[in-house]
Amino acid sequence: MPHLSGFTINDRSGEKSRHTLYNGAITAVSIAGFLTDFGAYRTALEAIILGNVTQEEWVGDRTALTEDLPASNFAQREVKLLVRYVGDTSGGIHTLEIPTPDLASLTIAPGTDLVTIEDAGIMEAWRDAFVQIARTPDDDTETVTVLTVQVVGRNI
Repeated sequence: MPHLSGFTINDRSGEKSRHTLYNGAITAVSIAGFLTDFGAYRTALEAIILGNVTQEEWVGDRTALTEDLPASNFAQREVKLLVRYVGDTSGGIHTLEIPTPDLASLTIAPGTDLVTIEDAGIMEAWRDAFVQIARTPDDDTETVTVLTVQVVGRNI
């Protein structure tokens, strides 16, 4: 059974987007470590977005955080990061989206929409926090590796 956690992110217009990731089973033995990893991931996520994390949840809990609108006019859910990651054992490729990225604080490879992950900064910190907590949707014990992070938008 897949276990998941998620965040609701508010953009400047008050529109909400979901960011969901899969994680391992949470047990009496693992809960302390999970909560540490979950907190570290939220901190790393907030460092790479402009939107406000309004809610966080993990199987067994849902915590409302804020309904405040972000300060930046560029915090729009129509701009997202598309994360491609692979299961370390199965080799299965999976994706997730992160709304309202702070593009001004990310390094984007010239001539592409690809975010530099190995930036010795906030993106690398996000990646490290993600792989610490994330698992594949198919197997809650399978660790993952981030392949690419790409800036994407909504087609009009």
